[in-house]
Amino acid sequence: MYIVIVGCGRLGAQLATKLSEEGHDVAVVDHDPDNFSRLSDEFNGATITGVEFDMEVLKSAGIEHADGFAAVTNGDNMNIMAAQVAKTIFKVPMVVARVFDPVKGETYRALGLETVCPTTSAANIIYSKFMIRNEESHFILPGGGIELVEVPFHPRIPATTIAEIEALDDFKVISLTRDGTTTFPKGPTFSPTMINCWWRCTYRTFQGSARSSI
Repeated sequence: MYIVIVGCGRLGAQLATKLSEEGHDVAVVDHDPDNFSRLSDEFNGATITGVEFDMEVLKSAGIEHADGFAAVTNGDNMNIMAAQVAKTIFKVPMVVARVFDPVKGETYRALGLETVCPTTSAANIIYSKFMIRNEESHFILPGGGIELVEVPFHPRIPATTIAEIEALDDFKVISLTRDGTTTFPKGPTFSPTMINCWWRCTYRTFQGSARSSI
């Protein structure tokens, strides 16, 4: 894939390096050439100095044949503007913008722009750390709205069916693990050692899923 990244801060540099190490062609755009020093020695892509949403600068970065575009500068407005240029003018197939403001991120997502809000993601994770116990692993889906987690099953849980445990706290069980073997739930009863489940969090305006020991 050919990826154009605007913004070479910590996130942009790490993303660019990771993609480059995996064999993708990457071009990084930043208005400050000093920021390119954040790129690792393993990065073998292109660096372009210029205003991140300027069309001529983006053309010089190869946006016209890009498969993906990530706007990850430190400014929400800059990221949104650059992402809109990539999406509407250059028709890049996959465009993602980092947006710190949760309300602004949701607004532009509703308008069709793919946004990732680290504020919402961090709030979701920290909230889960405070409220949820016995976590084993987790994975946050793009957008930061849902987290896939593994929950240890305890005999004291007052439930013997999938429907009963999902009713305890609005869970959605998607798989069961017994003795190291993971299966999709098919029958009405279970006695798993671990449950992979979704949990819709009603805390403020974001939705998430997190692991719970109940």
